[in-house]
Amino acid sequence: MHVLELSAVSKAFGAHRVLNQAWLQVRRGEIVGLVGANGAGKTTLLRISAGLIRPDQGVVRWDSSLVRIRYFAGEATLPPQIRARRWAALFDVPSDERRRIGVLSRGTRQILGLRIALQGPPPDVLLLDEPWDGLDPPAARRLTERIRDWGAAGTAILISSHRLHDLDDVAGRFVVLEQGRCRVVREQGDGRVGVDRIADLVARGSRSNLPCLARRP
Repeated sequence: MHVLELSAVSKAFGAHRVLNQAWLQVRRGEIVGLVGANGAGKTTLLRISAGLIRPDQGVVRWDSSLVRIRYFAGEATLPPQIRARRWAALFDVPSDERRRIGVLSRGTRQILGLRIALQGPPPDVLLLDEPWDGLDPPAARRLTERIRDWGAAGTAILISSHRLHDLDDVAGRFVVLEQGRCRVVREQGDGRVGVDRIADLVARGSRSNLPCLARRP
């Protein structure tokens, strides 16, 4: 069952077209890695998936029975002027940090946001934008474990990250966002396309000899 589906989604900001007829599906219990060069449109696609912005064209569908969607995109989703303890308390997350969020270190902000986003029971859909950014190795391992646990519990998870080896530890399917379109380069259970080859594709930004397993459903 597709819990999240984007069909022929396009989005432009002024004269710059970011997404161009993008297709993407995420099934229940599936962890999908979304990769691409800087400016490829990954954050825009995630925000459209979360319902935060509307596409210019195309359709976004969620399973009609869903009520729980969580989205975290680092400090962009944290209010810098609010004290960390007060912000955490709004989500019933304990914190002893009295300083304002904006003065905290990058890693501390990231951990605070992740603690809020990943607290409580697993949601139906989890959307993460660069979740390992700024984390030390122990915190990165804890994040990886939580993502695996929620995927096993049935959460549909879409993650964008430049830390491809961390992403490779959790994602069964890889989608490259290139020229505004989604390109599946590794399917669930298919290890023929390794993470180093995916990194090479992203770095070169060209249609190389990597197999295109699907352009649309």
